[in-house]
Amino acid sequence: MSLTGATGPDATRRAAEAARERALVHLGRGEFAPALAIYDEALEHARKSGDESFADWIFACRAAAAVEVGASDADLLELKEILLRRTEPGTALKAAYSLAIAFDLRRDVKKALFYARIARRHAEEVGDPVFLASTSNHLGAVLAAASRFEEAAEAFGEALAWHEKESGDVEVRRAQAQDNLGYCLIALDRMEEGLQLVHDALETLRRKGAAGFLVYPLMDLSFGYLKADRYEEARFFGEAAFEKLEENGPTADDRSVQKNLLYILGEACHLAGDEEAAGEYFERLARHYPDFKNLRTYLQVFDLRNVINLRT
Repeated sequence: MSLTGATGPDATRRAAEAARERALVHLGRGEFAPALAIYDEALEHARKSGDESFADWIFACRAAAAVEVGASDADLLELKEILLRRTEPGTALKAAYSLAIAFDLRRDVKKALFYARIARRHAEEVGDPVFLASTSNHLGAVLAAASRFEEAAEAFGEALAWHEKESGDVEVRRAQAQDNLGYCLIALDRMEEGLQLVHDALETLRRKGAAGFLVYPLMDLSFGYLKADRYEEARFFGEAAFEKLEENGPTADDRSVQKNLLYILGEACHLAGDEEAAGEYFERLARHYPDFKNLRTYLQVFDLRNVINLRT
């Protein structure tokens, strides 16, 4: 539905803003396809207003939904062009942030890191703690995916500091950044600090009823206890993560998370001496790699705990 009545630039601008606000409601619920459809309506109005700067702003807003459903090459090209021709920090921030996420989803770490840093710089210009926290957190995520855990930990620490300056209820987002920082410390063998951070994050998410976000901290705890040679706890949290994964329903990350959990559980059982359970987990993992004929034997011989990265 679009606004009707008066015509002209002001009316089309109001129509675009009204559609953008409706799209934001769907975006906040994770309903990306409906959000994108409404953003397209907003963009149509914005282009009719004759204000190119405003149209670029709406397109940059639209990208938040587009990248989640799979941004096209044309979308990414337009965002790059907006980034080149727009000096407004808000528009540039949204364009760079969406490009960083798009390339992150495409597993192009080099480009994702490039645009994540640009987004972080524009967030500094805007000065809003919400944007500073989100861009720092995403920069940390890209660095963690590249196994640059020291730098990632620094970025997640900055995100946590900015969350403290935000108004409103930010506990869920803060807990997610805390979990990410904890995972990086675990990867750096700073086990006590890392495990405590992840436990605290898990407790917060449970208290807030954020069931959809529990898989990662549960998996991180499983991995941390595996690295600490505490196999019973590793198995407990790994199985809890699997149960929560099934409860939450399918997501884009399921396949990667499932493979990580199968490895962690298989290794925990193997090192604990439960070869029957280990064999079952490794066999299930091997089904994901049908061309790797000896994967189960390979996993039972080689210890990959210091090689695996749960964020890739």
